[in-house]
Amino acid sequence: MRKITVKQYGARGCNPLLDTISFQRALNQAKKGPTEIYVSEGTYYIAKELVIYSHTTLILHKDAVIRRMSNGALLKNGKKPGYHGYEGQGHITVKGGTFDQFGHILNFNNTIMSLGHAREIKLEDVTFKNVVGGHAIDACGLDGFHVKDCRFLGFRDDSGRRQFSEAIQIDLQLKDSFPKFGYYDGTPTKNVIIEGCYFGDSGAPHMRSWNRAIGSHASRYDIYYENIFIENNIFVGMSDYAVTLLKAKMVSVSGNQFIDCEGGIRYLAVNKGKYSTTIDGVDKGVQGGKEVIIRNNDFRSIRKEDVILIKGYAGVRNEKIYIFDNVFNDKETCAINLKEAADVYCRSNQNLHTIHQSHVQGLYSDM
Repeated sequence: MRKITVKQYGARGCNPLLDTISFQRALNQAKKGPTEIYVSEGTYYIAKELVIYSHTTLILHKDAVIRRMSNGALLKNGKKPGYHGYEGQGHITVKGGTFDQFGHILNFNNTIMSLGHAREIKLEDVTFKNVVGGHAIDACGLDGFHVKDCRFLGFRDDSGRRQFSEAIQIDLQLKDSFPKFGYYDGTPTKNVIIEGCYFGDSGAPHMRSWNRAIGSHASRYDIYYENIFIENNIFVGMSDYAVTLLKAKMVSVSGNQFIDCEGGIRYLAVNKGKYSTTIDGVDKGVQGGKEVIIRNNDFRSIRKEDVILIKGYAGVRNEKIYIFDNVFNDKETCAINLKEAADVYCRSNQNLHTIHQSHVQGLYSDM
């Protein structure tokens, strides 16, 4: 693997044009073969979306800051028109440093990292700061996505219309969910691990905690998110459900702390409408998911919404739901709400006040 630094290509941390050109020249070296790029201590100013290519390892000093100086994103792994399936720019690692959207100063809606159509992307020990409106990471059409020990600090939405914005969006390749580059072939994100991360406020002016920490927006009939593991994270002050997941095959949310959030975990079937169609546009109706494990989580001060909501529609049930070994600290709050579910196992939970249920087929509880 070739090893280079951004300073070799002219980055100095004093000029947005020079820094942007220098970073992109360094990133372009991966077109020639696997490349490790080192970013030393300092603040670097980026005036145009950077493109990262396959087999790049980008390592940042702990005090290196990549700061946005435009209305665009900071980093993406492709250009228009794009790629099919998982055959885009993959096998990428980003480790260390801070990506700062500078949203307390530059109030422009966008995302920090737009990552799509790829295999094996890992982000480790990275800080994402001060996002306006969009996401810290838009993970769309990825097979093998690992986020470890990262920090997601500060979100801003002066319009009040971005309640659905997550720090990490797990999605599939559709134009309205990933506008950076296509092809929009419905490729879903699967085989995901998000572990050891912190989601909260940055303390900068105008910023607050995220609306949602992790979640999905879009779907297509017979296309599922698969093997999503959300483990040992801390969610503080989310103003909506901290975790919202759509129709999937195998989801595990375990070992997390939910502190002073509006809601805890929401898992939804896909209702009839915009996202119940096939890729060819044929509406096939409601569809649910199966195999959801929610275990060993600590829920502290869930303010308004359900601590756990499992929801289907029109007689279509989410199936095989396992809720066990969780701690519910608000004894007078509705803890679990089940709507249109089947084969729900709810056991060995502490301080569970009540379970509301509607059209549940097979609830096995030790309450």
